[in-house]
Amino acid sequence: MSVRQIRKTRISRDLVVAFVATVLLVALSIAFGGSPGSRQAGDHRPALRLAYFPNLTHAPALVGVARGEFQRDLSDFWIDPKVVNAGPDAMEALLAGEVDIAYVGPSPAINTYVKSGGKALTILAGACSGGASLIARNGVNIRSVADLDHRRVAVPQLGGTQDVSLRHFLHESGLSPQDQGGTVEVLPVKNPDILALFIQKQIDAAWVPEPWASRLKKDAGAKTVVDERDLWPNRTFTTTIIVARRAFSQAHPDAVEAFLRAHLATLEWINSHPKEAQVTVNAELKRLTGKALSPSVLEEAWIRLAFTDDPNRSNVIAFANAARTAGYLKGETDLSGAFDTGPLELARSQARLGTR
Repeated sequence: MSVRQIRKTRISRDLVVAFVATVLLVALSIAFGGSPGSRQAGDHRPALRLAYFPNLTHAPALVGVARGEFQRDLSDFWIDPKVVNAGPDAMEALLAGEVDIAYVGPSPAINTYVKSGGKALTILAGACSGGASLIARNGVNIRSVADLDHRRVAVPQLGGTQDVSLRHFLHESGLSPQDQGGTVEVLPVKNPDILALFIQKQIDAAWVPEPWASRLKKDAGAKTVVDERDLWPNRTFTTTIIVARRAFSQAHPDAVEAFLRAHLATLEWINSHPKEAQVTVNAELKRLTGKALSPSVLEEAWIRLAFTDDPNRSNVIAFANAARTAGYLKGETDLSGAFDTGPLELARSQARLGTR
């Protein structure tokens, strides 16, 4: 299938995916007497609508939902999971009032914060660091970002964190995308379609998160050109943060605090039980996408990830500067009011005291 054909079939494919997702949720509800997001008869609690991706970089969300951590701490709410493909999708839903808390990359979050004049969201915590790479098709002479000149490079979605990273490091290498008058064709392609296009030799490279970077190597015979960690100071960059819709956090501060307590407990469990965490994440990926990862892909991808509650403020600001270079933000970017770590500090204090 060509890039053009994939674009033509996008609407029908999305409808099929939506239908399949609905069937999966219904089936899970029948099998277990209620699934994540299903409300029992007579349950009148308000919903906390949680957005996240079926990616390893969102493992804390996958584990927290699967193990019931969020629901355990938020007994006054019912957790309504919203699985999306990429950050801009999650932020559109947040702006529409359809999402309350989201696991998302820093770039879409910053873009949404700035364009809303700081009114849309607040950054609460970190979730994941690392776990993104530039991958090239086997047989294509790409050894560095500089070799992307006159190449076709895929990203999961325009305006997403991997897209901003690609554009930033193209600029650092003296290159620019075609939509900015340059020579690199940047294509927004959903992660599963990137794999198909690699196999069909329709694209040359992709900047993708895990597990897709490792899957491209395993299933398409691709090669790692750059582990993005190697491009940032101390080999650390923020992949996933937690944001809350500002109106929700102002109306329900206790719910935000409880959510963060559950997030911290989930991080502690992931980091102290890595093998069990991988099994749990893989089961969720299979439930959500219909396909589990092979053990070799999962193990390789996992070593590139670090799960942490630190949002890495300096790196988020660096992403804001990169987004401005990429043309997604105009003028100076004031992020002084973007971070609200007060609830996280309180949740940390309670965790040290053993209070949940």
